[in-house]
Amino acid sequence: MLSFLKRTPGSGSQVGVFVTPDGVAAAQVSSGAGGKPRLERCVFEPRGAQDPLARVTSRLSARRAATVSVLDSSAYRLVLVEAPDVPPEELRAAVRWRIMDLIDFHVDDAVIDVFEMPRHARGGAARMMYAVTAKADTVKQQIELVESAGLDLGVIDIPELTLRNVAALLETEDRGTALLHLGDRRSTLLLVRQGVLYLTRHVETGAVTLGDAGEMRVDLVAGLALEIRRSLDYFESHYEQNSIPQLYTSGLEPGDQAQLARELGIPVREIDLAALFDTTEEVSPQLQRLVLPAVGAALRRDPVAL
Repeated sequence: MLSFLKRTPGSGSQVGVFVTPDGVAAAQVSSGAGGKPRLERCVFEPRGAQDPLARVTSRLSARRAATVSVLDSSAYRLVLVEAPDVPPEELRAAVRWRIMDLIDFHVDDAVIDVFEMPRHARGGAARMMYAVTAKADTVKQQIELVESAGLDLGVIDIPELTLRNVAALLETEDRGTALLHLGDRRSTLLLVRQGVLYLTRHVETGAVTLGDAGEMRVDLVAGLALEIRRSLDYFESHYEQNSIPQLYTSGLEPGDQAQLARELGIPVREIDLAALFDTTEEVSPQLQRLVLPAVGAALRRDPVAL
């Protein structure tokens, strides 16, 4: 669990907003029928548009809904550290001193939050956790930007954890889910079981994206397959888990998916938001790739625990 702000998300309609150098994505999710969440809105405005955040906000049906804003990957750093042996109320302060030599700006200028990793299956190993660090000025700018658009900001999150919320919806059996999201310059891989993030890795993929340059290069997909296979093997051995039966992707061309399936020896499927949500929204593969972190943010229901 992570939040730079300290207000628990509500149970009604919720908005996720993802501001990137290329544009603004937003999604609005509420409780739906038949146990499925309802995806009410799913929009993206490119940076070239005049005030893309205002244009996105004007297309939402409930502007005063609780909002979760997602930091762009360039705005924070994720650091894996050994968890300090201190009471929970002292955890952030202890982590602050542990990471002071691992970040490229003064620790006094940092906003820090943490979330834990699952313990090693055999015990004995040190308890590990991720520290999320961002410059205080960057977080302040994010708050001011979102609130100036008239949105009711409650939480600032990161893509790794918002994508985790989508992966949790995809899990249909008690064996975990693997999700690969192709970003503009790097891919994010998540391994999730029962809503818990076990592993996240990033693979640099350059600027080749869906609809941009056709199918990805064969060697690039092979490199992705190698990193995914290593991650799946680590999940099975380190945590003594059953093998994950399939990989879900967002942003890969069908030919790239087919090659990845051959390399990994497991089915590779494109995420289908229409199957996961009660929705009438028309979501193309390209739009889905752009808005997926915002959709995951709108799904967030974690209470504030730290």
